[in-house]
Amino acid sequence: MRIAPRPTARKSLVANEVRRAHTLGPIPDPVCCSHRKDYVPSTRCHRYCPAAPLRLSSEGERSPVEPLVAPLVFELKKLGVFHPCWSCEGRTDETGRLWKLPRVWFYADSVVHIRGLSDALNRLFHAGQLSVRWHLVLTHSDPEQSGYDLQPGTRNGYRGLLELAAR
Repeated sequence: MRIAPRPTARKSLVANEVRRAHTLGPIPDPVCCSHRKDYVPSTRCHRYCPAAPLRLSSEGERSPVEPLVAPLVFELKKLGVFHPCWSCEGRTDETGRLWKLPRVWFYADSVVHIRGLSDALNRLFHAGQLSVRWHLVLTHSDPEQSGYDLQPGTRNGYRGLLELAAR
């Protein structure tokens, strides 16, 4: 059986989405925004910024992003094509067994960007840069944008983000 190649119009759509991702990101200061009164231009915005949990949350002090997951939310937002909307650093029971997976939910309007993120996660895992495999799960889809859930796999005795943060 022969499979016909994709039309070239589809290839140009993919190329346009890759160019758009390059134009939109990375965002130089996704947390330390220059319009904030406590902004210091000499300080580079980074994933471990102590203000990140408050500034990454749409609810600020009322419901900041949990500290262990804040660096991941920061990096997703910094890419410029993903828009985090909910996160959880996971939970363990009194014996240390994981009962609630850490995760970040986010919106994306292009499946090309999702494929790029998925490929990057797989490459990082196979290069030994990630201790567990991460998965992207489609949570919501409509014609304008889709919601995704980024979560770690649970094989190999994975116990939570604290384990990842210690590496």
